[in-house]
Amino acid sequence: MKRSNRLKQFFSKEVVAQPVALDTVQDSQLFAYALSFAKYHPDMMIVFAADGEMIYVNQEALYQLLQYQPNHAEDFKQIFSATDYKRLKRAFNQTLQGQSTKLEIKSLQHQGRHLSLTLTFIPIKNNEEQAEGIYLIVEDMSTYEAMKHQLLLHEKHLNYAQQIAAVGSWEYFIQHDKLYCSDNFYHIFGFDRSENESIRQPFQLIHPEDYERTSKAFDAACNGINFDSEFRIYHGKTDELRYLQAAAEVIWKDQKPFKMIGVVKDHTSFKRMEQTLNDTLTNYHDIFNNLDAGVWMRNSIRGNMLFASKGLEGILGIPLETLYEDSEAWINLIHPAHREEVLAYSDHLALGQSYQVIYRIITEDQTIKWLLEQIVPRLDQQGDVNHIFGLVTDITTEIERKEQLNYLVYYDELTGLPNQLSLHNKLDTLCTADDQFALLYMSINRFHVVHHALGLQIGDELLRVVTNCCATVLDDHSYMARLDHQHFVIIIKKYSSKQTIYALASRLLKVFDTALIVKDYQLHVSANIGIVFYPEDGSRGNILLENGYAALCYAQQQGRNNFHIHAITEDITSYKQYVLNRDMRQALLNGEFELYFQPLVEPQKGIIYGAEALIRWHHKEWGLVSPGEFIPLAEENHMIHIITDWVIKKTCTLLQEWQQQGYVLRTIGINISPIHLVKKGFVEFVQEQISIHAIKADYLEFVISENAMLKNSKSVRNILQALQELGIKIAIDDFGAGYSSLESLRTFRPTTIHIYEAFIRQLRHDRPIENGLISTTIYLTKMLGIQVVAKGVESYDQFLFLKQQECNYIQGSIYTEAVPAKAFEKMLARGFLTPQKVSPKKKPAVERRKYYRFPFPAYVKGSMTIIEMNQQKINIGHTPILIENISLGGMKIRSTLKLPINQTMKFKFSFVLMDQAFHIEGTFRWTLEERYQIYSYGVAFQLKPEDEGKLAPIINRMTALHNQHKKIKGTPFIYEDIEAFFNKE
Repeated sequence: MKRSNRLKQFFSKEVVAQPVALDTVQDSQLFAYALSFAKYHPDMMIVFAADGEMIYVNQEALYQLLQYQPNHAEDFKQIFSATDYKRLKRAFNQTLQGQSTKLEIKSLQHQGRHLSLTLTFIPIKNNEEQAEGIYLIVEDMSTYEAMKHQLLLHEKHLNYAQQIAAVGSWEYFIQHDKLYCSDNFYHIFGFDRSENESIRQPFQLIHPEDYERTSKAFDAACNGINFDSEFRIYHGKTDELRYLQAAAEVIWKDQKPFKMIGVVKDHTSFKRMEQTLNDTLTNYHDIFNNLDAGVWMRNSIRGNMLFASKGLEGILGIPLETLYEDSEAWINLIHPAHREEVLAYSDHLALGQSYQVIYRIITEDQTIKWLLEQIVPRLDQQGDVNHIFGLVTDITTEIERKEQLNYLVYYDELTGLPNQLSLHNKLDTLCTADDQFALLYMSINRFHVVHHALGLQIGDELLRVVTNCCATVLDDHSYMARLDHQHFVIIIKKYSSKQTIYALASRLLKVFDTALIVKDYQLHVSANIGIVFYPEDGSRGNILLENGYAALCYAQQQGRNNFHIHAITEDITSYKQYVLNRDMRQALLNGEFELYFQPLVEPQKGIIYGAEALIRWHHKEWGLVSPGEFIPLAEENHMIHIITDWVIKKTCTLLQEWQQQGYVLRTIGINISPIHLVKKGFVEFVQEQISIHAIKADYLEFVISENAMLKNSKSVRNILQALQELGIKIAIDDFGAGYSSLESLRTFRPTTIHIYEAFIRQLRHDRPIENGLISTTIYLTKMLGIQVVAKGVESYDQFLFLKQQECNYIQGSIYTEAVPAKAFEKMLARGFLTPQKVSPKKKPAVERRKYYRFPFPAYVKGSMTIIEMNQQKINIGHTPILIENISLGGMKIRSTLKLPINQTMKFKFSFVLMDQAFHIEGTFRWTLEERYQIYSYGVAFQLKPEDEGKLAPIINRMTALHNQHKKIKGTPFIYEDIEAFFNKE
C-alpha cells in the first residue's frame, strides 16, 4: 500500500472505524498529530491527498462559506475564476514540493456573493520529508476587507470634509514626541508630510506674540489638562498671517498622560470678516452717536435693546444704561393718548411691514416732546422677525411751529385728546377694517353750571382732571376723544364680551362717585354713558354716533351716573334690516339665495327676447326677501362682492345647462352693483366664468345704473370697454333718473337702456308730459341703434301705449312676475308670452265673514310692532300703518313694509277710535301689493274678552254715525294721499 493511500485510510478512520496498519510507531504518532491538527484548528481546515482528493473537511462549514460541496481539488474550478484557479493549482503543486504557500483571493464571485479569502497551503510530510498530503487553511476575510474599504472611504470623506471646513485633525504621542496629522493639517500650517513628525514643526510657525501663551497651554496638556488655544501663525509656504484655534483631549494610560487627540481650525476668513464688521460698526456707531436723532436696535418686537445711540439719551432724558436694563422704560414715557397707536407697531412688524408714528412723551422732568419714529423689521429665512431697527427724531419744534395749523386739526388743545375730526377718521378706519368694537358716548352732566359759576379756567381744569381720571381706568387698547364741550367718546377694540364693556362703563362712572379736586374746589359732578356696538348698532361712524347719543339721552332720563345700551329696534324696518344684515353671510353658506327670472318680451309678437336675473332670499323668518331690501345692506357690509359673483356663476351654470338640454338660449341680464363694477379683477373673473361654462359672452348683459357710470366715468368707461370686447352686452338701468342721460349714451355706447321705472308707473292718458318723455326717449334711442326696455309694466293701457310707440321690449307683471329657474325653462321651451288683461274683482254675492266689517270713511292712522317670532318674545319699536276697515274678527291695513305671511310672527296693533285707545294682538292672513311698494294686509285679531267688549260698541256707534252722515270724532282720520302720508312718516 502506498503512503498516500495510508493517509487516506488514516483520515477516513474517523468515518469507517477500521484499523489502519502503520509501518512504525513513529508513523502512528505522526498521523495522530496530523489528525489532531486538522480537527482542532480554529480556522476551516481541508486535508488533500497528494492526488488532490479531499480526505478531510467540515462539510457543513464549507458549504455555508461557499454554498458548494467540492470533493476534489479540481472541483474548485467551478467557483474560482480561471486566473485564480491557476494560482490555486500552482500553490498546490508548490506545496507538494515541500514549500508552504499563502494565497489571497480578493474577489471571489459565487452565486451572487462576494468573498475575500486567505488560503494557506501546508505540506503533510513523512519521516522521509516527502509530502503525502496538504493542509489547506481557509480564512474568510470578507468582513475584514469590507471594513478596510469602509475605513478608507471614511478617511477620504474626512479629509474632504476637513478641507471644506478648514479643519485638520491630529494625534500626538506625548512620551515619544510623535505627531500624526490629517492631510488638511499640513495644508493649514503649510509644511509637508515626513516620516518623523514632531510637535516642534507646527510650533515653529506660531506668531512670536502668541508663542509663549500657546506653549504654556500645550505643556499643561502634556501634564493632563485638555488643550484649547487660539493663536496666529505665519503660513509655512506663503508666509501669510493666519488665525487658528486648536483643541485636544488628553488620553490617559497607566495613570499618566499618554497622548492627545485634537483638531485645529483655520478661521482666518471669519477673523477678517469680524474685523471688517467691527470696523464698519465702529464707523456707524461714530455716525449714529453724532446724530441729533436717536438710532436703536432690538433683538425682537418689544425685546431687549441691543444698541442705542447717544442721541436717544438726549431725546428721552434717560441714561442709555436704563434703556439697556429696562426695555419698557421708553414705553412708560409715552403719553396715554398715543400709547395704543404707538404699540400698534407690533402687529405691523409681525407682518414684516415698516411702521411710522408721531407721538408725545412725558420725560421724567415733565417735559412734553413730540417724536417721529420710524421702525423697520428684519426677517429671517422663515419670514419671522429677528431684529427691529428704529430711528427717532425730536420734532417738538416743528410741531410747536405748526401747532395751530396741524396739531389742533386733529387734537384737542385743552385735554390733549383726539378731537372730533380725528374721531371721525378713526371710526372710518375701524368700519373699513370691519372688526368689532364698542363705542361709549359719555357726557359730563351740568358742566355748563361749573363753567358759568366758577369761570373758564376751573371748567377747563375740570375737563383735564376728568380726562386724566378716565385714562387711569382705560388700558392700551382704548381710544378716547373729546367730541365737544362736555362730551367724550371712548372706543374699545379688543374685548372678550359685552359684559366687559358694561363693567368698564361702571368703572368710568365710579370716577364721579366722589368729589373731583380742581385746584381749591371739590366739585361733585355726574356723568352718563350711551353704549353701541359695531356692527350691530350701525355700519358707519355717523350712525354709531347718532345711536350712541340716543342711548346717552335715554341714560340721562334714568338719572345720574347711569349707562344705557342702544338696541337697533326702533321700528320693524330697523329690526328687519338688522336681522337681514346679521343673517346674510350664513344665508349664502346655507344656500338660501335663489335666482328668479323675469322675461323681456317683444310686444308685437310676444317673443321672449331674454330675461333679467333677480336674486331672492328665502329667509326662515321673513319669507321671500326681494333684492331691494338686502342689496343696500350688502353694499354696506361688503357682502355685495360675494353675492354678485354668486349670481354671475349661477347664471352661467344655468345657461350651460339650458344649452346642454337643447333650449334656445336668450340674453340674461344681471344687475351689477357700482361697488362691484370697479372691483379689481372683475373683468378677469367674468372671462374665467365664460370659459369654464363654455357659453358665448353675448348671452350675458350687465345692467348698470346710470348714476354709477357718471360717478367715475373714466374708470367705468375702461371697464365697460373691456367687457364689451369680451362680447358682454351693456344696459343702462334707470335711464332718465340722472342729469346727464344723453351724455351717458354718447360716452358708454350701451346695447340697451331700461327706462326709469317711475316714468312707466306714471303712464296714463291724463299725463301728457310723462307720455311725451317716454315717446321721445324711445324715438331717440332707436335712432341711435340702441334697444329700449320698459320695466314695471302692469296695466294693459301701459302695454298698448308702449306697443304703439314700438318699444323694443316690455317687462312687468302684464306678462309675468319673476319666476324660478324651472318655471322660466318652460317659458324658454314655449318661446313667447301673451299679455294678461286684468279682470275687475267681483264682490261675492253672499257675505262670508263671520263679523260685520265697518269701512272707515277715510284711512285711520295707527301703528304696529312685532311682539313674537318663532315663539320668542321680542321688543321693538312701532311702525305707522293706515287702517281701511275693521271688525271684531280683524281689519285691513296698508303699509309700506313687505312682510311675510308667517303664523309664527305675532303683531300688536295700536290705534285710537273715538278717543278709545286699543292695543290688539293678531297675525297676517293675506297680503297684496295694491300700489307700488304699498301693501295691503288682512289681519286676524286674537281678541281678549275685555278688548272685544270695548271694541264692539265702538264699531256699532261708528256705524250708526256714518249712516246718519254725522262726523266721527276722536279718531285720527288721514285724508291725504297714501304715498304722501307714508313719505312724510
